Amino acid sequence: MPAVRERPFPDPPPACAAEISGRAALALALIALAFALCALREPPGENAGALEGLMLPRMGAFVLAALVAGLIQGARLKNLVLLAGALLATLSAFILQTDPPGDGAALRLAHDLGLLETSLLAAVLWGTWLGRGLSGPGHLLAVVLCASAGDAWINLSQVPQSVGETHPLRLLRLGWPPGVGALGAAPSLLDMLFLSLYLEAARRLRFHMLSVVLGALAGYAAASLLSLATLRVMLALPLVGLGVLLGAWPEFRCTGKEVLLAFALAVALFLALKGFGYLRQQLHPEPVPRPPPFQLKLVAQARENSSAWSVERRE
Repeated sequence: MPAVRERPFPDPPPACAAEISGRAALALALIALAFALCALREPPGENAGALEGLMLPRMGAFVLAALVAGLIQGARLKNLVLLAGALLATLSAFILQTDPPGDGAALRLAHDLGLLETSLLAAVLWGTWLGRGLSGPGHLLAVVLCASAGDAWINLSQVPQSVGETHPLRLLRLGWPPGVGALGAAPSLLDMLFLSLYLEAARRLRFHMLSVVLGALAGYAAASLLSLATLRVMLALPLVGLGVLLGAWPEFRCTGKEVLLAFALAVALFLALKGFGYLRQQLHPEPVPRPPPFQLKLVAQARENSSAWSVERRE
C-alpha cells in the first residue's frame, strides 16, 4: 500500500501584482475603518459596565488581525517578498514610534493610524513567514508551547511596561483600542504574530481552517473574560494555542517523542528567559527610589520621639 503524502496537492502559484496590491489596499482600508469606528466611540469610564464594554473592541481587534492575515496569506506570497515586506513594515513602525508628531488632533490621529497599520502588517507578515517553516504537527505543538512560555515570561516580567515610551519594546503592546486603567483592550503584537503563524500553518498542513480560526477566537475570548473577571492581564497565547490545537484535533497527530521534545523545548526556553532576566537584574539593578523630603522628616521625628521616650523610661 503506497504511503500517503502529507501534501497531496501543491499550492497554487503566487497571485499577480494586481491582486496583491488589491489585497494590501483592502487590508489597510479595514484597519483604517476599525480605527475610525474606535475613534468615534466614547472613551470608557471606570465602572463595571465600561469594563464589560472592553470585550467588544478587544475581540474586534483580534478578529481584525485574523481578517488581515487571511487577506495577506490568500495571495500566497513568496518567502522573499514576505521577508522584505516584514522588514519594511517593522522599520516603518520603529520610525513612527520614535518620532512623535507635533501639535494638532488631526496629525495625532494620522500618526496613530500609521503606527497601527505598520505594526499590524509587520506582525502578520512575520507570522506568515515563520509559519512557512512548520512542516508537521510536532513543529506546531512545539511553537504553541514555546509561545506560551514566552508569553508567561513577558507578562510576569512586565517587559513592555519596564521601558520608556519611545523604546522599541513598547511596540509589543499596542495602545489601540484604548483600555481602562492598567487593563489594556488591545492584543499585543505577539498575539497577532502567532495568530498569523497558526493560520498559515493550518493552511499548509491542511487543517480545517474554520475550526482553527474559531478555536483561536474562543481561546482569546476566554483569556479576555478572565482578564475582566480578575481585573488583571491574563495570558492569552496559552489559551489561543489550546484553541488552535482543539480546532485542528481531527487531523492533528503527534508521536510521543514529539510531545516530549516540545515540552522540553518550552521548559528550556522559559528557564533561559528567566536566567536572562536574573542576569540583567544583577548587571543593571533597578535604582531604589529615594523617599520624598517630607517622608524623611517624619521618619526623623519618629526616631527622635522614640529615643526621648526610651530615655525617660530608663530614668
